[in-house]
Amino acid sequence: MTLWIIFAALTIGTLGLLVVPLMRRAAPAPARVDYDIVVYRDQLAEVARDVERGLLTTEQAAAAKTEIHRRMLAAEDAELREPKGEFRTGGKKLRLAAVLVIVIGLPAGSLAVYNRLGSPELPGQPFASRQADPEFRLTELAARLAADLQQKPDADGYVTLARTYTSMRRYSEAAAAFQQAIQLGAVNAENLSDMAESIVLSNDGQVVPEARQAFKEVLVLDKDDPRARFYLGLAKAQVGEYREAVSIWRDLESGSREGAPWLPMLKEHIQQYAKLGGFDPATINPVPPAPAGVASAKGPNPHGDAAPPAASGMPGGAAAAAVMAQTPEQRAKTIQAMVDGLAARLQQSPDDYDGWMKLARAYKVLGKLDEAKAAAARAVKLKPQSVEPKLALAEVQLAQVKKGERLPAEFVANMRDVQALDPTNNAAMYYVGLAEAEAGHSAAARTMWTKLLAKLPADGPQHQEVAKLLDTLPKN
Repeated sequence: MTLWIIFAALTIGTLGLLVVPLMRRAAPAPARVDYDIVVYRDQLAEVARDVERGLLTTEQAAAAKTEIHRRMLAAEDAELREPKGEFRTGGKKLRLAAVLVIVIGLPAGSLAVYNRLGSPELPGQPFASRQADPEFRLTELAARLAADLQQKPDADGYVTLARTYTSMRRYSEAAAAFQQAIQLGAVNAENLSDMAESIVLSNDGQVVPEARQAFKEVLVLDKDDPRARFYLGLAKAQVGEYREAVSIWRDLESGSREGAPWLPMLKEHIQQYAKLGGFDPATINPVPPAPAGVASAKGPNPHGDAAPPAASGMPGGAAAAAVMAQTPEQRAKTIQAMVDGLAARLQQSPDDYDGWMKLARAYKVLGKLDEAKAAAARAVKLKPQSVEPKLALAEVQLAQVKKGERLPAEFVANMRDVQALDPTNNAAMYYVGLAEAEAGHSAAARTMWTKLLAKLPADGPQHQEVAKLLDTLPKN
C-alpha cells in the first residue's frame, strides 16, 4: 500500500508541473521596441567609449550617433503601427485539450505499461522476509567471509568462499577465491579442478588457456579426474580439432564407471563433434590427455597453450603439488633452476629433439621469447618435415608481434610450411589467409577462410571471428 501512495504522490506532482503552466492566464507580450532601445543605447555608449580610446574622431562619432538615433526613431514608429497582443502558447481550446490528455492519458498509459511489464500482484518483501531468502543470506555470508579473510587469510576459508560464490553463479570471483586458497597451500586436484571450471564458466564456456593449463595440472595430481579430462577434450573441440577431442572423450568414457552422471552428456558430445568432423567416433582410438609437463602426440596447441616448462627432472605428483604451493616468487625461481638445468643438458646432447621442444615451451612460459625462438628453431632443424616444431616456432613468433603490427614475414613463411605439410591445419589456414588479406590478395584470403569456416563449429567463437573477417574482404 505504501508503494502505491508513493506512486500516486509522484504522479500528482508530475501532473502539476505539466498542467499549471498551461492553465495560467496568458501574459501580455513585451514590446519589441523595448529590446531594440536597449541595444541602441548600448551602441551609443560604445561609440562614446571609442571616442575616449581615440578609435573614432569627433566627426565620425557624430555621424554614428546620428545613424543610431535615426534607427531608434524608426523602431518607435514601427511599434506604434503594430497592434498590441498577448504572448500565448496556443488557443484556449488547444491548451484545454492538452491538459485533458496529460491528466487522463498519462496516468492511464502508465498503469497500462506497469500492468503489462510490472508485477502488481507481487507482495512486498520487508527486510525481515528478505533475511529468510537463501540467496540474500548467501550474499551476506559471502560479504562477511570475504571481509574476514582480508583481515586474516586462511586457505580453508577461501575454499568456502569460492564454493559460496560458485553456488551464487559468481564464477570469476569463485576462480579468484580458489586461486587464493591454492596459494595459501590448499593444493589438491579437487580445488584445482574447481578453479579451472570456474574460469571456464566465467568465460561463457570457453576453455581459455588459463583454464586449460589448470586442468593439465589437475592431471598431474589425479590422472583420472573426469572434469579435467572432459574440459581438455572440449578445449580441442573449440579449436576445431574434433578427432583429438573425441579421442580424449572416448578415453574418459571407457574409464568411467557404469551409471556415472556425466556419461549421457559425454556421449552426446562425442556424437555431436564426430558429426561436425564427418567421421565415425568408433574409428577413433581412445587417448588420454597429456598432463602438465608432457607433450601430446600432436604437439603444442597452435592457439597458444600455456603449458609449463616440461623437462627431465620436472616435478610430478607430490613434488608438483609442493612447487604449486610455493609463493609465486619461489615458484618462479624453482622453475627457472629446472629450465637452466635442461638448457645445460642440451648443450651436451644437441640432438635431443624432445628436449629442445620442452625448452622452447619452458622459455615461452617464462617470457623469454628470444630464447624460446632459438630453442624451437633447433627443434625444427632436427625434424624439418614435422608440423610439431614448426607450430612451436610459430607460437613464439606470434607472441613477439606487437599489437597493431603486421604479421612478420618469417612467421608467414613458417605457417605456409605448416600448411604445405598439413593442408587442413586450422592455425595455418587462418594465418595464411590473414597474410593474403594484408597483402591485398582478397581472392586467396577468401578461398582460405571459406575452407576454414566449413571446418569450424557453427556456434563457436572461432566461426564467428572468421565469418567477420570474410565480411571485411572486398566483394569483387
